[in-house]
Amino acid sequence: MSFYKKAGELIFGTRLKRLSDRFLDEVSSIYKKLGISFEVSWFPLFYLLHHKEGLSVTEIAKELHITHSAVSQLVTNLEKKDLVRFIDDENDKRKRIIGFTKSGQKMMYEIKPVWESMKKSMRLLLHKKENSARLLKALDEIEDTLEKESLCERVLKNIKT
Repeated sequence: MSFYKKAGELIFGTRLKRLSDRFLDEVSSIYKKLGISFEVSWFPLFYLLHHKEGLSVTEIAKELHITHSAVSQLVTNLEKKDLVRFIDDENDKRKRIIGFTKSGQKMMYEIKPVWESMKKSMRLLLHKKENSARLLKALDEIEDTLEKESLCERVLKNIKT
């Protein structure tokens, strides 16, 4: 029995991180082999902007469940690469909206077929075995449960009882 299987629930996070790192490395290799200068860390923002044109930093942070600061850093990085730009909101001059530049739109056009291929490949992978088909649903359930009570709270409560 492998170390990871033997450790069971105690190493759940490590296994998820290991699997996540593997997927991210492989996706990065896909872009590289296709000659597309796209970083996997950009995916959430690109995907979001593709589906919801023009969002503020606050709206993006809320949608992605990340900090305002993390969004600002990502947007600044992509702005330097001329992939996104700030646009003043017509209704609220204090608010700035983030949208794709022409270069960003061009990149979106290049990566969209890659995403479609990845989606098909992941579907096949996730339906290869019986339990794999339930993985995404299980992750949703775990995330929902942790929203109600964190692992830290649960462990500390168990120690006290």
